[in-house]
Amino acid sequence: MLSDTSLFWYSALQHDEITRHRSHSIHQLFNSSALAGTDTAPLSNISYHFSSQYAASFYVQYYGTWTNTQISIINTLIANIGNTTWFNIQKTYYYQATDTSPKVNTAGPLTLGGAWILSSGLGNALTGTIIPNRFIYYINNGILPNDPGGIYLWLNSASVTESNSVINGSFLTNYCGYHYRFQITGINYMYGFIGNAGRFIGQGCDPSAINPTLSPNDDLGVDAMASIIAHEIVEAMSDPFGNAWYDSNGAENADKCAWNFGTVSQSPNGANYNLLAGGRYYLIQQNWNAILQACAQSA
Repeated sequence: MLSDTSLFWYSALQHDEITRHRSHSIHQLFNSSALAGTDTAPLSNISYHFSSQYAASFYVQYYGTWTNTQISIINTLIANIGNTTWFNIQKTYYYQATDTSPKVNTAGPLTLGGAWILSSGLGNALTGTIIPNRFIYYINNGILPNDPGGIYLWLNSASVTESNSVINGSFLTNYCGYHYRFQITGINYMYGFIGNAGRFIGQGCDPSAINPTLSPNDDLGVDAMASIIAHEIVEAMSDPFGNAWYDSNGAENADKCAWNFGTVSQSPNGANYNLLAGGRYYLIQQNWNAILQACAQSA
């Protein structure tokens, strides 16, 4: 049987990188100053440091107890967000091999490569490095596609807690989500984690200041996850290993606009929203436009 730590790739070089970006590879808890537009952290420009980017398919693992409606809310977002004007902001980012090489801008749309519902056999408290180790196990055993250019997402239901010994934190205490990496036979793979704060609304991982009792799809926890998923998607694409696109403080693109939702409208059920994707309404944070060097809702 595989241990929780035997397969997780973690070298001294990567330790240096994650230390430099530790607070910026994670989606931090609610920041009221960002919502009010008074947060000064985003003011520095973001710049490119000549490293890889991802133009990816997404492979989604649902762990715990999920309804078909909850899965539909998230799958619809991932499958359709690449066709929105919000995702056009991501197209202001590019890959360049050297400073004299042609710039290759991010393109869309995104692809939902598949979604899997995982049993709760690992329990309701995921700790250590169990999530990346399971990805390695599933890929090596043909349960998940083997796609080094893809991004693997692990989504916990509201009944499941999570902590990560490498990032040295836990869901709802230190972060709402994060993206990180594992390795199989010397090849890097990208993964992200997002938890469901449905049992803990108002404790830092949901936009309760904007939607305190209603959410666009009538599920406060899953609707809160939608913005964090979008956050981690664009960061994992533009700065997969912490050494591509970031600012002088180490902040990645979505970090610079976290909890900033811009102009909102009212959905049919009365909740606030700012994005329509695949026929569903969502409240999604803004993203940082690399050309304008500012948070934006569309491009």
